[in-house]
Amino acid sequence: MKKKLLLASILASSFSSFAMGGGKENNIPIEKLNETVITTTEAFGTKTRETAKNIQVLTARDIKLKGAATVQEALKGIPGVIVRKYDGGMANIDLRGGGDAVSFSGTTLLLDGVPMNGLVKLDINSIAIDDIDRIEIIQGGGAVVYGDGSTGGVVNIITKAAQNKTNYGSINLELASWKTKKANLTYGTNLTDRFSVAASYSNTTSMEYRERGYGTNYLGEKFDYRNRKDEKESIMLRTKYELKDGAIDLRYSHTENIDIYTGYLEKKEFDKNPRQKGQYSGLIENKIDIWNLSFNKKLTDKFDFLVYGGYSKDKSINQKQETKEYFIKPELKYNYAKDSYIIVGGDYRKGEREFKKILDVNGVLGKAPNDERKSKAIYLLNKTSFGNFQFTQGYRREKVEYKYSEKKYNPMTWALEKIVPKGNDYSNNNSFELGINYLYSSTGNTYFNYTRATRTPTIGEAGAWHGEYKTQKNDIFEIGLRDYYKNTFINTSIFYINSENEVYYDKTDPNYSKNRNFDGKVRRTGAQLSLIHDFNKLTLRENISYINPKVKTGQYKGKEFAGVPKWIFNLGATYKFTDKFLINADMYYQSKAYAVDDFDNYHGRGNDYLTVDTNISYSFDNGLEIYGGIKNLFDEKYASSITSTRTSWGAGARKVYYPADGRSFYTGFKYKF
Repeated sequence: MKKKLLLASILASSFSSFAMGGGKENNIPIEKLNETVITTTEAFGTKTRETAKNIQVLTARDIKLKGAATVQEALKGIPGVIVRKYDGGMANIDLRGGGDAVSFSGTTLLLDGVPMNGLVKLDINSIAIDDIDRIEIIQGGGAVVYGDGSTGGVVNIITKAAQNKTNYGSINLELASWKTKKANLTYGTNLTDRFSVAASYSNTTSMEYRERGYGTNYLGEKFDYRNRKDEKESIMLRTKYELKDGAIDLRYSHTENIDIYTGYLEKKEFDKNPRQKGQYSGLIENKIDIWNLSFNKKLTDKFDFLVYGGYSKDKSINQKQETKEYFIKPELKYNYAKDSYIIVGGDYRKGEREFKKILDVNGVLGKAPNDERKSKAIYLLNKTSFGNFQFTQGYRREKVEYKYSEKKYNPMTWALEKIVPKGNDYSNNNSFELGINYLYSSTGNTYFNYTRATRTPTIGEAGAWHGEYKTQKNDIFEIGLRDYYKNTFINTSIFYINSENEVYYDKTDPNYSKNRNFDGKVRRTGAQLSLIHDFNKLTLRENISYINPKVKTGQYKGKEFAGVPKWIFNLGATYKFTDKFLINADMYYQSKAYAVDDFDNYHGRGNDYLTVDTNISYSFDNGLEIYGGIKNLFDEKYASSITSTRTSWGAGARKVYYPADGRSFYTGFKYKF
C-alpha cells in the first residue's frame, strides 16, 4: 500500500506540473540539455542531447540544493543508482541492479577522467563536496573507452578547475549531529593572463551514528574507541595554463583518513537499538596521494589531440601495505565532416601492491609477494551525422594481466602454511558499441544503443576463487529520450541486459564460501524516468527506476538476483521565496530486496524504507550564506545493507544488518569572495 500511495503521489505531481506548464519558466532544463559531458564515448566533450546513452549530470548547483555533504549523499535518488557502504569499507556504486558484487568492481569510477578503482581504490566520500564541479553518470556505457570493469557503467567526479580570476575563494564551517565538525577553505588566483592556481583544504571529524567499539580482538589485544573520532583531512592543488587552442591542467590531492568502524547487528539487536556497536570493531587508517595531468591541443581545423594520465599511491597504515598505480590515455580526433569524426585512442595502466607485514609461514618469516595488475588497450570510435541522424560505432581490444598470491591455511589450526604465487592473462577482452541518435527537434533527441561490456575478476577476487576463470560479458540494449517540453526537462529510457559468467561471492554453501563465475545467465529489464519541472519560484523533481533482475539458466534458474530492489523513487521540491532565500525537501523510497548474497532467495525480501531530507539557506549580498537542514526527518529505521549467513553453528542461518544513519541535524555558513 505504501508503494502504491507513493507512486500515485509522484504521478499526480508530474501531471499537475505539466498542467502548470504555462507559467513563467527559467533556463535550468535548457542548460541541462546543453551540458558538456566528458565521460561518454569520448573525452573531448559533447552535449548530452548528441549522445546515444543514458546520461545523468549532477552539477554543483544540484548538489547544493539537495544539501548533500558527501558524494554518496549526492548520488542518492538518481534513477538506477544505489550506493552501499559497510562499516570499515568504502562506499561502492551499483548501477542498474548489478548487485553487491558489481558495485565493488563493475562500475568504473573516475576522478577528472582518470580511473580510480584498480589496485588503488578511491573513497568517494573522501572528496570534499565543495571541490566538486559536477558528477557525470553513464549507465551501461563507457566500455569502449574505459574497458574492463565498466559492465555497470561509468561515474566521473570532476573537480573544480582553477579560474582566470585575480583573487577568489571561500570559507565554509559546519556543525552537525554526533559531534560532527566540517571545515573547508579555498583560494585561487591568476599569476599571469594564462596561468591560474587554486588550493583547498578540508577537514571533517565525527563520532558518527553508531556507538564506538571496545574490548579484546582475536589476538588478545585490548582496544577502546569510545572517545576516538573519525577524521578525514584533504588538501587539493590545481593549476591551469592556457595555450593557444589548448590547455595544460595539473591537479594534486592528498587525503588522510581515520575510520573507526563496527560490524553487523543481529535482528533483535537491530530492532532494539540500531546505534549499538556490532559484533566486531576496528580502525582503518590510510593516506592517499593522487596526481592528474592533462594536455589538450587543437592541432589544425580537423585534428585535436588529448592526453591525460595519473599517478596514485595509497598507504595503508594499519594493514601495512602500499599500493601504487600509473595510468596514461592519449587520443587523436579527426573531424572529417560537420558533426562527424573518428577518434583513435589507447590506454596503459600498471598497478602494484607491496605487502610490508612480516608473516610466519611454517616457522619461516617473510613477506607475501607483491600483487601486480597491468592492462593495455586500443580503441576506435566513429560518429557520422546525416541530417538529424547521428550514428556511432566503437571497438576496444584489451589485455589484462595479473600477478597475485593465494594463502593456504591449515583447516584445523588456521595457521598459515603456504603462500602460492599465481597469475592470470586475459588477452581477448573485446568491447564494442553501436548507437543511433535522432535529433527530432531543437531540444529533443531519441536514441538506441547496444554495448558489449566485459569484466575480469579483481586480484582480491582471484585470490579466493573456485573453478575456472572466465570473463564476464554483458550485452546491453537501451532506447531512450531526452527533451524539454514547456517547463519540464525529461530524461527516460528502457533497457534490457543479458549477462554471462557474472563474477560474484557465493555464500550459499555454509562450509565453503568462494568467489566464482555465476552458473547461468542473468537478465535485467527495467526503465528509468527523470523529470524536472521549473516555474518562477518552484522546482519539482521526480526520479523513478524499475529493475527486474531474473536468473534465466543454471542452478538458480527462476530466482531473483540478490540485493536488487525493484523500485527506487525520489520526489523533491525547491521553493525560492526570493533569489536569496530557498527551502528544499527530498523524499526517497526503496522497495524490498533479498539480502545482497542470498542468491537462492532463501531468506525472503525485506528492508523497504521511506526517508525525507529537508534543508534551508539564505544568501546575503556580501557573499555570506547561512544554511541548515535535517536528514532522515522522521528517523526511519532501516539498513544500508543486509547480508546473510548459512552457518549451522551458533544462531544458524540468518540475515544480519548494517544500520543506516538515523535522524541528524546540521547547520553552517559559507562565505565567498
